[in-house]
Order: sequence, then C-alpha cells, then structure tokens
Amino acid sequence: MNQDLSGLEIALGAMFGVYMSKQGEDGKLSKQAFLELLNEPLPSFKKGDGRDIGEEIFQGVDLKQDGSIEFKEFALMMAGYAAGSYETLHKLMKEMNKKK
Repeated sequence: MNQDLSGLEIALGAMFGVYMSKQGEDGKLSKQAFLELLNEPLPSFKKGDGRDIGEEIFQGVDLKQDGSIEFKEFALMMAGYAAGSYETLHKLMKEMNKKK
C-alpha cells in the first residue's frame, strides 16, 4: 500500500473522520448528531443575531427527506460550503504560505 497520500486524500479522510465520529449504527447522521457536528467545529453557522440555523441547514442537506444525513449528502454540503468560502480559504492559504 502506498503511504504517500495526496492533499486531497488527506482532506477527504479528514472529512470522513468527522462524519464517522458522529454517525449512528446505520452509518448516517441523525438530526441531533448533525446539529452537534455543526455547532462544535463550525460556529459560523450561527446568524448574526446569534440564532442557530442548523435546523434550516439540516432541511437543505437531507436531500432524501428521511430525517437523517448520509455521507453523500454530507459531502455535498461540505463541497458547497468550501465553494462558497473560496475567497476566504484562498486568503487563508496565502497567509499560511507567507509564514513558511
């Protein structure tokens, strides 16, 4: 097995690790687990008035409308979040590269 992982493989592994840390026995995220996942590492999902929009996000991510989030739904959400945050992420990477 090749031990040299690409940055993409590492990022995908990290995303899967976050998902797995909250998944239930059925391999899915319950609504409660999803909301915990959003509120712990991603406090930016709160609106300016401090209101938690996790419920709204859950409804949009639960594409099958079955009350749970599968990994594919989770990955699509993360890809959308990353795409929407491109400018911020790009600036962050520039700052990190300057410090090297």
